[in-house]
Amino acid sequence: MKYKILEIAGKQFRVEPGKPFEITLQEEASVAKILMEVNNSKVNIGKPYLKETAKLKVLEQKKGKKIRVAKFHAKANYRRVRGFRPQISKVVLE
Repeated sequence: MKYKILEIAGKQFRVEPGKPFEITLQEEASVAKILMEVNNSKVNIGKPYLKETAKLKVLEQKKGKKIRVAKFHAKANYRRVRGFRPQISKVVLE
């Protein structure tokens, strides 16, 4: 198998077996719906999903890169800066 296109939490990911990737926070191992599967020269496309599901294993959980959100009003001396670090899970396709 070369790769699969998975749908996880409403987002689509191109996944290769054994290669870790990052998604939004997942507490434990979960299953994902398969949209498309590509083997050497054979392509299986779901309508909208394939019958089988993919099992994901969580390797680690960490915080993502900080996102800064700034509010500013001209001529009113109003400035606010808030930060946000999303929770990320590093997972691998089993």
